Amino acid sequence: MARCPTRPTLRAAAHFAAMTAVAAALAGCATFEPKPAPDMPRAAEIGVYEAFPPIEHEYVLVKRLWGGPWRSAIAVPRYASVAAGAADLRNHAVLLGGDAVMNFACYHAAVDPNSAYYCNGNVIRYVR
Repeated sequence: MARCPTRPTLRAAAHFAAMTAVAAALAGCATFEPKPAPDMPRAAEIGVYEAFPPIEHEYVLVKRLWGGPWRSAIAVPRYASVAAGAADLRNHAVLLGGDAVMNFACYHAAVDPNSAYYCNGNVIRYVR
């Protein structure tokens, strides 16, 4: 005759299942770390602007980088300098078929002025 599990056994199993789920979720978060884009030959042609492009062009938004998606709440890339952040966003713009990055900004990752930077911006494509 089989015995029914006791309450402590059920509690231990529930605790184990919860801990396993938390561990799996935390391990999965590590896979969300965005990778820098590879160096692209056309990247030097991509304009990076803090606000709007200086030339009046009609444009469409291609993608918001590191500012809008839910993944930005978990992990965004860090850059050693503002120039490194701009270079990475230029490379992403080339990969996405964009012509420029607007609303570009970088922020220190910590209060320390020697800390890394978080950068974001919007990739746009000019309407021709």
